[in-house]
Amino acid sequence: MKCAIGMHLIFTLGLTACVSISEPQVIETDVNQWTHYAFSESAATVAIKVPPHFRALSSSAPEVTYKRAQRLLLDAQYDFGTGASSYTSEFEIIVDLVKLGAPLNNGSVAADELDGALVSAFGHPIKGTGSPKPIEELTRGRIWIYYDNTTDVTYSQTRETYATVVNATTALLITAWYGPDIRKSSQWFESRRQILRDVRDNTRIAGVDIDTSLPFDTRRSLP
Repeated sequence: MKCAIGMHLIFTLGLTACVSISEPQVIETDVNQWTHYAFSESAATVAIKVPPHFRALSSSAPEVTYKRAQRLLLDAQYDFGTGASSYTSEFEIIVDLVKLGAPLNNGSVAADELDGALVSAFGHPIKGTGSPKPIEELTRGRIWIYYDNTTDVTYSQTRETYATVVNATTALLITAWYGPDIRKSSQWFESRRQILRDVRDNTRIAGVDIDTSLPFDTRRSLP
């Protein structure tokens, strides 16, 4: 649920739960036309691309300090309504940095170690109660943990999250939230899930050394 990942999302959740929309917005799918952002964290730089023409309810993004171990970088809403439903969205991308409680060896960190570190930082699991175990995914030389919480409904919303290491004490989380109408259309739903994967695949982290030769399968469940 949104409030389980970040307190700054509770307000958005309540609004989305009140009114729904039924028509998808036209979203640019050509990654070359997406909007670029770069965020600094110590010696590292996180470069993100997202589709343009989004709306952001949070005026504080990007945050410059951490709140409860989180630092909100980007809040991008799409498929939002008009008029009375203008504060609602069916598709939202949230990008956060998370400060870990204990340093990890970011040159050889295993996904289960990062998952445990995130649980410790948040004080609870990212995985939904009825959701499958997170899995490792290796894409373009970077290891991500994938959390499929699309069956964990909270305030009518579900979510997916990708997490990766930025440096020894920081992780990056990219989360997509899906509203009730979007999930009624498999084509609409899958098109937005692909956008999330494209955001992940086009995220770059510079200024840190990551061992990309780790002996991980492309996808495997955590123990």
